Amino acid sequence: MELTIKKAEKLKEKPRDENSLGFGKIFTDHMFNMDYNPEKGWHNPRIEPYAPFAMDPATMVLHYGQAVFEGLRG
Repeated sequence: MELTIKKAEKLKEKPRDENSLGFGKIFTDHMFNMDYNPEKGWHNPRIEPYAPFAMDPATMVLHYGQAVFEGLRG
């Protein structure tokens, strides 16, 4: 399995103070993605520029969030 790498065209400015880093506040220029399907299993590993990614509307995490919300309302 070969890992492909696509570098970002423009890099973000690096934080000036590494002691002030915080989870969910500063993000990298790249992200790892990999595809999965039942026939092939995990395949197509790649490092790509940081970007939004598409999710199927039936993704369970979306339904789980709605179920928790409805449970709290009730």
